Order: sequence, then structure tokens, then C-alpha cells
Amino acid sequence: MGEPVRPADRPSGARAVRVLLTDPVLPVAALGIAVIAAVLHAPVLTWAITGGLAGYSLSGSV
Repeated sequence: MGEPVRPADRPSGARAVRVLLTDPVLPVAALGIAVIAAVLHAPVLTWAITGGLAGYSLSGSV
């Protein structure tokens, strides 16, 4: 017979969840999609940021 399996060698449910939560694939994919969306909407985002900064400065908050 083979060697007995120690409890530390068995994958647990908590360990599987921890691996899924700490795996960098999902955050990297989400950031990649956000970058692509930002590039496609760059003119709109530029004017939105410019308008927001202008409104902030004209409101007397500066």
C-alpha cells in the first residue's frame, strides 16, 4: 500500500476559496477591460474631467 495521506495534503474548501480570491487573473482581466473601455471613450472622459475641474474651480471651492 502507499503512504497514508496527511490532512495537510488534502485540499480543503477554504483553501480552494482562498486560491480563487487571491488569484491575480481576475483583477488583471478587469483592469484590462477597464483600460480598453477608457481608451475607447477617451474624448468623452477628457471633456467630463475638464468640465468637472472647471465646475470645481468656478464654484469657489478652490
